[in-house]
Amino acid sequence: MKRGVLWTVVSVALLISLTALAYWDYTVYMSHPISNDRKRQIKVVIPQGSTLTQVANILRDREIINSPTYFRLYLLLNDVADQVKAGVYHFDSASTPNDVARELIAGPRTPFVTVTIKEGYNIWQVAAALADAGLGKEEEVLALLKDPSFAEQARVPVGHGSSQVISLLEGFIFPETYYVEPGQSLERVLLRMVQQYETELRNAKKRHLAQYSELLEEVGIADHDIVTLASLIERETALPHEKRLIASVFFNRLKKQMLFQTDPTLTYSEDRKGAPPTPEDRKNKENPYNTYAHKGFPPGPICNPGRDSLEAALAPAQTAFLFFVAKRDGTGGHHFTTNFEDHKRAVRKYLKKEQ
Repeated sequence: MKRGVLWTVVSVALLISLTALAYWDYTVYMSHPISNDRKRQIKVVIPQGSTLTQVANILRDREIINSPTYFRLYLLLNDVADQVKAGVYHFDSASTPNDVARELIAGPRTPFVTVTIKEGYNIWQVAAALADAGLGKEEEVLALLKDPSFAEQARVPVGHGSSQVISLLEGFIFPETYYVEPGQSLERVLLRMVQQYETELRNAKKRHLAQYSELLEEVGIADHDIVTLASLIERETALPHEKRLIASVFFNRLKKQMLFQTDPTLTYSEDRKGAPPTPEDRKNKENPYNTYAHKGFPPGPICNPGRDSLEAALAPAQTAFLFFVAKRDGTGGHHFTTNFEDHKRAVRKYLKKEQ
C-alpha cells in the first residue's frame, strides 16, 4: 500500500517536472529568435482563409519559426488564434516568435488588394473592377484581354470563330473574390484568374464525367463551346435550378439546327457592351454574336460564367424543351415549352403581347 502511494507521488512529481520543463522550453523558445541576423529581411505571404496550422507551416517554411506546435500553442493559450490577419509581411531573421505573433495579430502594413469578379461580368465590367481596385487602368486591362499573344500565354481554348471574337479571354476569367498581393503585375493577376477557370472546368468535368462523355460523343463539344454555352446560360438566368433546363433548350436547338435566338447575344459588341437589347438589335446581321441571325454558337463567350453555369453546360437536363420565356413575375423564373404554339401562348401570357 505504501509502495503504491510512493509510486503515485513519484509519478505526480515527475509529471510536474516534465510539465515545468516543457513550459520553460516553450517560454524560452517564444522569446528567442531562431537567427541573430537582423539584416536579412524575409517576405511572408499569409493567404486569405489560411488555417492556424497553415499559418504556422508557412512561417516554418520561410524559416521565421522552427516550432509550429509551440507557435500554435501560443496563439491558442492567448485566445488570439482567430485574430491572425492575411496579407504580406516582412520579418527580419532576428524576430522572436512573440514578435511575429504580435505582428500577425496587428495586421500587415501592406494588406491584400481585394477585387471581386461577379458571375456574368463581361470584359468591360472586368476591366472596370480591376481599375476600381487600383490594379490597372481600364484601357490597360482591355488591351491585355484582347491581346492574342497574352491569350496564347494564358493557354485559353480557341473556338472556330476566333477571328470574329472581341476578346479571346472573355469567358475564361473565373468569377471569384481575389486577394491580390500588392505589387503584382496586371498580367499575373489575370493569369491567376484564368488558372482558376482551368481548375473549375477540370473539376466540373470530373463531377459530371458520364454526361460530359455523352456530349462529346453526341455533338463533339469542345472546351471553348462549353464556356460559350455556359456564358449564354449565365446571362439567361440567375436561378441555379433553371440553369440545366436552359442548357437543355440550347442543346435541343443545336441538334435540330435551330437558331439559338438568345437576347443577351444581341448587344455583345464594342459599342453596346451588353446593354439591354432593342428590337433593332435583332436585325443587326453585322454583329457575329447575333444568334437571331447566325446559327449555332456565337464566336465566343459573351460573359464570364460561374460554377453553376459551367456545370449546367456539361450536364444539361434531359428534356424536349425548345423554348422559354421570362415570366416577369418578380421571381426571375422562366416558362419552358416544347413547341412554338405553346411558346406563343406563354409569350402572350407573360409578356402581355402578341407574338
